[in-house]
Amino acid sequence: MTFVRRLALLALIAAVPVAGLPASPARAATSTIDLRTDGTIGSIGVDAVYNGNGGGAIYDLMVRWSSDGRLWWYQQTPGASNFGWRTGQVNGLTVPGTPDIVRLEIYPHPVENCSGTDENEHCYWVTYDPWVGTHGGVHLQLEQSKGGDWLSAGTVSLPTVGRDGAFRMDGPVIARGGVLDGQVEVDWFQIDCGYFETCVAPPSNERGVQFGSFGTSKNKGSEWTGGVVWPGRYLMNVRDTARGRSAMVMTDIAADRIPTIDLDAVCFGFGQCVYDRGSAPTASGNFHPVSPVRVLDTRAGVGIANGAVSAGDGKWRDTNPYLRVNETANHELKVTGVGGIPSSGVSAVLLNVTAIDPSAEGFVTIGPRPASTGDIFDLVGSYGAWPSASNLNVRAGVTTPNLVLARVGAGGKVRIYNQGKALHMVADVAGWFDSGSANTGGGTTFVGVSPTRLLDTRNDGTGAFSAGTDRALAVGGFAGVPTTAESVVLNVTAVSPTGKGYVTVWPDGSTGRPDVSNLNLVAGQDRPNLVVVKLGAGGRVRLAALESSTHLLVDVFGYYAANGARVGATTAIDPVRIFDTRTGVGTAASALGPGETRRVQVAGVGGIPATASAVYLNVTSVGANRWGWLAVWPSGEKQPVVSNVNFPGGTAVPNMVIVKLGAGGALDLYNDAGIDGVPGVFGTTSHVLVDVMGYVS
Repeated sequence: MTFVRRLALLALIAAVPVAGLPASPARAATSTIDLRTDGTIGSIGVDAVYNGNGGGAIYDLMVRWSSDGRLWWYQQTPGASNFGWRTGQVNGLTVPGTPDIVRLEIYPHPVENCSGTDENEHCYWVTYDPWVGTHGGVHLQLEQSKGGDWLSAGTVSLPTVGRDGAFRMDGPVIARGGVLDGQVEVDWFQIDCGYFETCVAPPSNERGVQFGSFGTSKNKGSEWTGGVVWPGRYLMNVRDTARGRSAMVMTDIAADRIPTIDLDAVCFGFGQCVYDRGSAPTASGNFHPVSPVRVLDTRAGVGIANGAVSAGDGKWRDTNPYLRVNETANHELKVTGVGGIPSSGVSAVLLNVTAIDPSAEGFVTIGPRPASTGDIFDLVGSYGAWPSASNLNVRAGVTTPNLVLARVGAGGKVRIYNQGKALHMVADVAGWFDSGSANTGGGTTFVGVSPTRLLDTRNDGTGAFSAGTDRALAVGGFAGVPTTAESVVLNVTAVSPTGKGYVTVWPDGSTGRPDVSNLNLVAGQDRPNLVVVKLGAGGRVRLAALESSTHLLVDVFGYYAANGARVGATTAIDPVRIFDTRTGVGTAASALGPGETRRVQVAGVGGIPATASAVYLNVTSVGANRWGWLAVWPSGEKQPVVSNVNFPGGTAVPNMVIVKLGAGGALDLYNDAGIDGVPGVFGTTSHVLVDVMGYVS
């Protein structure tokens, strides 16, 4: 008997229980459903939906299996406080009429204080509690279209701990500010896989009837339960009654893989959902730095196992489901539970993302894997319009990095949109932002400083880094960065490298140099990248140049430190463009001229609140007429001797900027004046884009 997973949803009966049977339809008398138990439990409750998809119902029918195998069911005596057995039906359950489909829900229903025997026995009703006991509920469906003796359900087992892999599905529930008893309501139904999918199939009996676990419950504090269930795939309705959010989710569950319900995460932390009330929450939290570790390398199958990231965002319009699943997997990276990042309670991550030797120009945007819309079984239901913003601009043959603040989406994943040809990518994690829940407490908050240059090997007497050498740089105690800072925000620029190579930055005094890169070198080209790195021994970081020699510049823009409060927490948003000199968004529709400074209004724009104290930006130079650089700093302050974006001209070059806001919630943006600072024919002009990815409040 084929289990129809879509119809299983209709078995969720939300009506108020009624006494006795509903009136029989006029078209027929009665039908008897053959139903047998394996004897694992004595008293059960039965709900039935029959006569097609909505023709009638029996709710909370109390049933008991007698010693001779007969199926007895309860009827309340009017005015009595207990229940007496009605005349038994041998292994049968009678419903009015001639149904087309019958759906049954069978669940443990304890009775107590029984007296008498068989039909003369009287017992008291005890409400089934999924938090206790060793049995769970089971649901099944019988269809007339299957032919034969279709009303014979055969022998049905209830999930029983220790039998057929059944286990208690008890898991955590987390939320900022804690969780009240009964705040979270969960309904669960075990379903079958699609024909192209792989999962643990629901059990079946001697007649080939499939059945699955089901139930409903409310949380108790920081725990939720699914009662006793079998391993497999589940549809779950999850409702946060305090915040007005509810969603249908789909997930695979096993005894060693019980999900955490995260009320502050997209899809409550599940990998696939459709919201029927409310929407994804705002991602906000404190920063937790980690030792740099690689979480994506498409060349080696790390993070994404099926090769270079293809063009597009993973949406496959062909009807072949295998191709759809493969294409989706090629564009999604799981960032929770890897690289020192927790499996739950994570709102966003900082990743250093690198495009490896691309074959053509293009750009990459990274955003959260969103919830689906419409049908939860629609494989492309989570795809929609992508933001106009970008994180990484690439050129043919040039390996290009950029730091990215990525909001975490459904299932702890981010999604990659590649506007260009297939390319290999790597990503190294620098840290993660919590969601404020109890299991991810602590962390650090951002404090911006006036941008200051800490290192310039061209004029400090130390000379360029030789290939394979490293040096320590003191940061804590300088330029407004306290010695108590846990990590720092640095803009590292390579100047006049002699060839291809890379630069790595890590905490001084830590064991060994990590196998990651922060900045990739191109011979003769000045290139920057933003670095967020933990401070090591004595408040120092260590820098190494690998494979090529290069001068290095290091500018500091801020730090993360523990302050015992949520003030200074970071809120990640979907990227939005707030400044574009090509189109006149947020500024005049004209390129920045040589030596020109423009104001960029940030607070109160693009979803950034007026109270924001700092922002996470992606600043991109587009189509400059020659080489040059851009600098960004808080409005109202004197222009510092720093740079944020270095560009060769004629291309699109981005770099991330984390900077405090100045007067009126604004920033100043300066464009290089040109050769020897003389504007005119030798001056530098450049279009500039500014995309905001998050803010500090």
